[in-house]
Amino acid sequence: MKKILLTSLMSFAFIISANAQQWIEQTSCNKNASKIINEAITSLSNLEHLTAIGMAKAALLVDQNCECAKLIIAAAASDNENWGSRSEKLQNINVKSLTNVERTWHMLLSTSSEKYDQAVIEAINNNPNSPLINWLGTSPRNWESFRDFSNKFPRNSSAAYNMMAYAYARGEYDGKADFESAYQSIEKSLTLHKGPNALDSKAEIAAIEGDYEKAVNSQLKAYDYAPFASPYLPKLRVYSRTLNKDNLTKNLVQAQTDVQKAIEDQNIEEWKKYTTDDMKLISGDSSLTKFYEQTDELFLEKRNFTWDSFDLRDIDVNFSPEMNMAVVTFYASGAYTFNESKEKVDYSTRASAVWIATGSGWKMVHANWAPFGGSGIPK
Repeated sequence: MKKILLTSLMSFAFIISANAQQWIEQTSCNKNASKIINEAITSLSNLEHLTAIGMAKAALLVDQNCECAKLIIAAAASDNENWGSRSEKLQNINVKSLTNVERTWHMLLSTSSEKYDQAVIEAINNNPNSPLINWLGTSPRNWESFRDFSNKFPRNSSAAYNMMAYAYARGEYDGKADFESAYQSIEKSLTLHKGPNALDSKAEIAAIEGDYEKAVNSQLKAYDYAPFASPYLPKLRVYSRTLNKDNLTKNLVQAQTDVQKAIEDQNIEEWKKYTTDDMKLISGDSSLTKFYEQTDELFLEKRNFTWDSFDLRDIDVNFSPEMNMAVVTFYASGAYTFNESKEKVDYSTRASAVWIATGSGWKMVHANWAPFGGSGIPK
């Protein structure tokens, strides 16, 4: 079985395109592992870290002494000194086996953020023709660095074109958004490396432009690469919900109305359609008493009054930027009668409710009411 696996991995290395981005000419790995390594660095530069790690581990199966593969795994790890594992991974690398460029990369990965800028300048001066070391000197703090890199290393510039696309969309180059150039840069990136990150970037740029249909279509293509636990799912939800914002708003307005009808009728089965067991529903009544958790017992508690009428109006829905939460504000008016005294009371309040998106639909998790030009409910 192991022989079959190794043969398959070697075949994979063999069929890598001749146009593959070459980042390190001389590596600490054998010929087949080196091909995989260069592909892995392409994925790493394009922020496809999980793919890069998988390729690095594949390279280690082909060549267990491929120290560059360990460098890639370390580069993908967090450098947070409190919980990150990059430092530990770097310590497990046989530095003596590294080539000059690999050793320089190891040094930069080991350098603190305070000293990094100067270290990378010196590294580039010592390795002016290394695509990898020059790439490590690019930064969104200097958008021109991506242009400079693409001019110097055009065949290694899939990630550079990706970053340039953001710069064009945000007006970083000419002071105004240039979406035509942004999309052209994305297409150049995809020509060099067909990966999901550029599609994710294209979707984000479309969202910046306000074209959420294009954003959804592009994000779906990124999500399609590997849907399970995909890092592209959260934004897909954001774009999809934004595209369907009008319908979501309409549905939440109706849901808020249905919730209130369920409260009025003490219809707990209907009420439970709009609540979740995963989060407490905290309420503040218009009687202006303390906030409380709305339990089934409280919901069904016997009242000392009967609703004569209850109407909601001016319902407004505002979504969070992530489109996973909504604040619904509205006004309510009506009247109720005390059961014993038969006294009638005019009811008028203003209210707000918080709804969250869950796997089983939108659910209300908070509500707050206050008198507004009239009485609230009895204490």
